[in-house]
Amino acid sequence: MTAKSIKQAALALFAESGYEGVSLSEIAKSVGIKTPSIYAHFESKEQLFLELLEDAVHEESDKFVQLLAGMADQPPRERFYAAFRFLTDLDGLSKGQSFLKRTMLMPPRNLEDRLRTAFIAYEHVFTVPMLRLLHECAGPGGFGDEQAERLLALFYALADGLLVEHKLYDIELYRRRQSLVWSCLQDALRLALPDGKE
Repeated sequence: MTAKSIKQAALALFAESGYEGVSLSEIAKSVGIKTPSIYAHFESKEQLFLELLEDAVHEESDKFVQLLAGMADQPPRERFYAAFRFLTDLDGLSKGQSFLKRTMLMPPRNLEDRLRTAFIAYEHVFTVPMLRLLHECAGPGGFGDEQAERLLALFYALADGLLVEHKLYDIELYRRRQSLVWSCLQDALRLALPDGKE
């Protein structure tokens, strides 16, 4: 239970203040233990942080897979929109999701290389079903693998941009930007299809 309590406290603190902004002594104080007691469960702050990141990645990935599985009978464009909303509706995130988004925006300098590997693996969970979904949106004879990859790159770039904008703007402006970005994605899908195909 102590390890779980340490992780819960650390997650909340890291989500709020980031890796550099939190000390092990703060985590220990939040749990109500002495700092050396943390080392009975975690060898370092780095190990604790990376375990929390792994947990957060699994949580977000599982939620995404469940979302698409629950919509399997819906039209491809509806599922594509749901995927867009999953990545860009950023209010009401769990602590784990908030921690993950903060880490993506501001990765700790000393962990950047290790996090890059983790984030590539995390993205792959989204890439495989998203590419399949893009091909479904196009239908038979729609577009090839390269075109789908280009559209997915656009999708990721826009979703990442909205993540930054969510931190900068009030909710009303953010929702307008989110809606405009979705319109751009729909236009990109239409333009990617051969003439006359919808």
